Amino acid sequence: MIAALITAAAALQPARLRHRAPHRIVQSASATDATERESYLQYNAHAWRGVCRSVVVDATRRRVDYDADLDGKRYSAAVKRRTNGDLEERFSWDDDDAIETTLPSKDVVCDFDGSYSCDRASSLVAGTAPSFTIETGLAVSDEARIRILALYDGATGLLKRIACLDEQRVGATESTGGAALAAEVDDVFAVSGEWAGDATVRRPDNSACRVLKQDFVLRCDGERFYRGLEMRMPGDLFSTDAKTERTLLESYGEVSEPGLAYDSVVFREDGAVLCILPGCYALCPFALDEEKAFFVEAGCFVDEDDRQGQLPISVRKGIMMEGDPGTSSRFLARSVRLYAPKRELKSVTTSYHQLVDGD
Repeated sequence: MIAALITAAAALQPARLRHRAPHRIVQSASATDATERESYLQYNAHAWRGVCRSVVVDATRRRVDYDADLDGKRYSAAVKRRTNGDLEERFSWDDDDAIETTLPSKDVVCDFDGSYSCDRASSLVAGTAPSFTIETGLAVSDEARIRILALYDGATGLLKRIACLDEQRVGATESTGGAALAAEVDDVFAVSGEWAGDATVRRPDNSACRVLKQDFVLRCDGERFYRGLEMRMPGDLFSTDAKTERTLLESYGEVSEPGLAYDSVVFREDGAVLCILPGCYALCPFALDEEKAFFVEAGCFVDEDDRQGQLPISVRKGIMMEGDPGTSSRFLARSVRLYAPKRELKSVTTSYHQLVDGD
């Protein structure tokens, strides 16, 4: 029995990646922080129209279910910039009351293309208690963004909802160029493949920035899901030491019954759930333990726009292909927030990948 399990696991695990990944050009943090902050403010401070894709989570039973209250609902988001760099947002469902929130500048870790991540107290339902929300905003194109939210109960720390806010800038046209969200990537098989790319790791205060190679593999046989992450970085991530090492992280999850427009995978040993919504995903712990470290990962899949012949904004502004970039036009923008105990943010990793071997 044990031998059979080992053989099955080995079948899911591919050989190490040997592809040449996209190469990201990033200057030192001191030279780019002000520019990145301004890019973040200019990109996000606009009026947006969007549709919500959402699931509710029963963290105790470790189940993901269709969100009948919010999934498919449309809304408007008016984001204004304050002189101190904070962003004020008025979020209005088409058939409900508006929700007003403030995103303090000090709580945001931003990137060169307008992407960002943060945690804050917020809610998607007017009149309800705010949740501890971990939010990732990813620039899909010049006129479109994706926001992925993991909402935790403020009292218990249990995951209760994962939402994807698919937004387009008000006034934008369909021919603005950039990229289109790959909405057909919506299940465990569609995300499978080998993804090669580069990553940028930042401290919360943007005081240090490092670039490293980061490749990962996703595989599924219908019942089990394999996730492997390969990194090549200095021994001390934030030092200038040229010594490199290779680290491989692996985990196996159980594929749940597919839901309406979503798939989910439960990683029981890690106490986490992977939720795949059309064109995006989130990997989150079921519960936040004050005494334990944790991470929340979110990403969206984008395709090169054949009409305009342009790469997605994240790739176009930050990555230069080395050698043969391959024939795939599919890319992945990804963000990981790593926390120490007491919910202390340690680092934010933003990575950009190209599909080099799809299933």
